[in-house]
Amino acid sequence: MANHQHVMYASKGGVEQVYSELFGDVDYLTVEEGSRVSGSIGGKIGEFLAKIKGEFNGELTESEIKSINFDDEMFKAKKLANEILADESIPDISRIPDGDLELDRLYRFSCEVETKPFESEIDNQTYILVTGESGEVTFRGDTSVDNWGLRSHIIQSVRAARRGDTYPYQGVMWPLSKTQEDDSSVVIDVDFLLICGPERELRDAWYDRMTT
Repeated sequence: MANHQHVMYASKGGVEQVYSELFGDVDYLTVEEGSRVSGSIGGKIGEFLAKIKGEFNGELTESEIKSINFDDEMFKAKKLANEILADESIPDISRIPDGDLELDRLYRFSCEVETKPFESEIDNQTYILVTGESGEVTFRGDTSVDNWGLRSHIIQSVRAARRGDTYPYQGVMWPLSKTQEDDSSVVIDVDFLLICGPERELRDAWYDRMTT
C-alpha cells in the first residue's frame, strides 16, 4: 500500500475503548521509535492510539485529522491506519456468511456506504449515520461530524446520500449488537474506529457509475 489512503474519520475515544476491551491497558501504551509497525493487530492499534494520544489533547477534530494526513511528523499514524485496514487478521465483513459476526472482534469493510446527517435529540448536535450493505448484512453506526476530516469528501458523500446514492469508503468497525430482521437479513449496529479513502478499484467503479 505505497499510496497511503487518507484518514477520513477517526475517533480517539472509540479506538481507546476497543483497545482497552480487546487488547489491554491503555495506560501502558508507548510509541515505538522509527517508522516500524508492530506485528499484531493489537500492537498496531495500540501504537496508533499512543501516537494520537501523545500528539493531540481531547477528541480528534478536522484539524487533527488533517495533520495525520499531511504533516510529516504524523506520517506514522497515517501509515498505521493503513496497516490496520490491510491486516488480514481482521476479517472482511464481505466474507462472513449469513451475518455470523462475533461481538468481541473487529471487522473491515470496503464498499459503498450511505452517509446521512441527523440532529441528535440527546444533545442537539449533528451526527452522520453511516450505513453499508454486504451480502445479507446491513451495518450501521453514528459518527460525530467533528471526527471527520477532508470536508470536501464528506460533503460529496452526504450530497450523494441526499440523491439516494452511496459513496465508497473502507474502514474498521466493532459490532455492538445484532438484530435478525427476517430469515435472510441481519442488521449490525457498530462503532467505527477508522474510515479511510476507498481502494482504487472501488473508487474507479464509483466514478464510472456516476459518469455514465
